[in-house]
Amino acid sequence: MKRAAVALLLLAVLCSTVFTEADGARALSYRIEWEGKAREDRFAVQIGDEWYIPTDVLAHAYGIKVQARGNELQLSSTANGESHWNYEPIHYRDEVITVMYHNIEKNPSHMTFISPDQLEDQLQHMLNDNFHFITMEQYIHFMLHGGTVPPNAVLLTFDDGYESFYTEVYPILLKYRITATNFVIVSSIDNRKQIGRPKLTWEQMREMKQHGMSFYSHTYDSHAYASIDQRGKQRPMLTRHLYIAKEQRLETDKEYIARIKRDLGTAELRLKEMLGNNQSVLAFPYGAYTQDVLKACRELGIHITFMVKPGINQRSKLNGYRINAGNQQIHSADLIEQMRNRGLRTKLSRAKSPYVVKWNGTALGLERTPIVKNGKWYLPLSLIRDSFGLHFQIDSSLQKIRLFTGK
Repeated sequence: MKRAAVALLLLAVLCSTVFTEADGARALSYRIEWEGKAREDRFAVQIGDEWYIPTDVLAHAYGIKVQARGNELQLSSTANGESHWNYEPIHYRDEVITVMYHNIEKNPSHMTFISPDQLEDQLQHMLNDNFHFITMEQYIHFMLHGGTVPPNAVLLTFDDGYESFYTEVYPILLKYRITATNFVIVSSIDNRKQIGRPKLTWEQMREMKQHGMSFYSHTYDSHAYASIDQRGKQRPMLTRHLYIAKEQRLETDKEYIARIKRDLGTAELRLKEMLGNNQSVLAFPYGAYTQDVLKACRELGIHITFMVKPGINQRSKLNGYRINAGNQQIHSADLIEQMRNRGLRTKLSRAKSPYVVKWNGTALGLERTPIVKNGKWYLPLSLIRDSFGLHFQIDSSLQKIRLFTGK
């Protein structure tokens, strides 16, 4: 017994001396207790204003996998259900990130098209980082009627109504039980003989709608550039007075407003007739709009619209932001960082660390850097609390830190 006591005392001294602050001061070390179980040979250490927990404690106490390789630490849940907590960070509340894609094909023929594998990888990263997918109906209720959304809410959208949404995307969405909205160019659905990549059919959309997918307007037939002067200068036709060549003049204000209202109104009518839509949403072609277009939308009862600028959506802004994820050069980790950063491309101010910590393959956003000493990893207690919901109590009188799940 005396030898054991001496060994424990030496271990405590070792833990308190191995870790030092920048100014050379010794770090404190406290014993660790979890879920009512005390371990006399496990110590947390304090450096500055932060406490650090050895990862072998987390593995032993909460049944997670811990694997270190070089400067990377892999944390993961176990397949047998023994893991007692998961990665559940809160990046934002009462707001919605909207993600935008276009065509998805096995061998992408354009930089703005991505493969099903790239899409699936992005969705897996979103799920691993605790993002929660919502339906367009939830989004409408949130924006217009005071409805609630989960933390880290994400609205998934696709543009143009490509048939690949049915053949390539739909099976992936069903696999992960995710819903999405497709903004269709309605005339291309009505007229299947149009030149270009195949588009969806009304039958395919009705089938997918039964499984939670939704379909809204990308205009009836205004997804194009058109001439705005006699020299043939091209601009998005929804946003400018068009040049009438045979009359050698521009549209009048009255003609312009009538044209865009006719187009947008026709799209809404067809979506209602063919799919039973009872609400209206519009994604502007090329993200282009004007105040005249917005006013026409509101007069037609289209209160929810989307552009293509990155950002995060709040109730105060009905013309919503969208993050473009449909590009072959967009890596999943970069997309996740932008989503964590509420839509902004600039990276968050993270602690500069040579170490990477991942949960189920997705890198965590680290506000505090981990510590590695003699091959042993220590994670900041604040990271464990904020990302995994693991609570703690610090008892200075007993020099003990108690870890517990729940509240």
